[in-house]
Amino acid sequence: MDKKSGQRPCTKKGRVLPLLGVFLSFMLTVLFTGLIPTSNAQPGPGYGRQKNITPAKDERELVSMPEGVMQVLRQDMRSHLTSIDQILSHLAEGDLDMAAEIAESEMGRGSMGKHRGTGMGPGRYMPSDMHDIGFGMHQAASNFAEIAKKKGELKGIYAALQEVTSHCVACHLSYRIR
Repeated sequence: MDKKSGQRPCTKKGRVLPLLGVFLSFMLTVLFTGLIPTSNAQPGPGYGRQKNITPAKDERELVSMPEGVMQVLRQDMRSHLTSIDQILSHLAEGDLDMAAEIAESEMGRGSMGKHRGTGMGPGRYMPSDMHDIGFGMHQAASNFAEIAKKKGELKGIYAALQEVTSHCVACHLSYRIR
């Protein structure tokens, strides 16, 4: 608490407080859990069922793939969500090196192709635009890692991370797997 103004500061030692990380983690969790359903459950009464209101038709393109491959893709998406949460946590703590390490190893170009040769890689089932968005996400994660390693201004670091999540949003708003 600032004694002169009576307000709480929004930065600590030039770093964004952990609240930003918590907020962004929450928003990403809402995004991913809403767009990658884990069951075939119907919306609850709060969603309009009591008033005979039905949800809007899902206009996203359905991408068909075998169940096992679908599970691999869903696990990868959960892993990416976990990585973004860890990155935000490390950014909130000011640990840019660890944020960069996680981004590159778990989401960057170095993480691509881990299912190649297993027969379970989802890439071959993706439309070319979906594939391009995915490649762009990996590219953006590597770019974020490079920027974070340079330990520049947080504004640029968060902008680079937003470039990663914008690819996630673009893909999840355009495609579905069931």
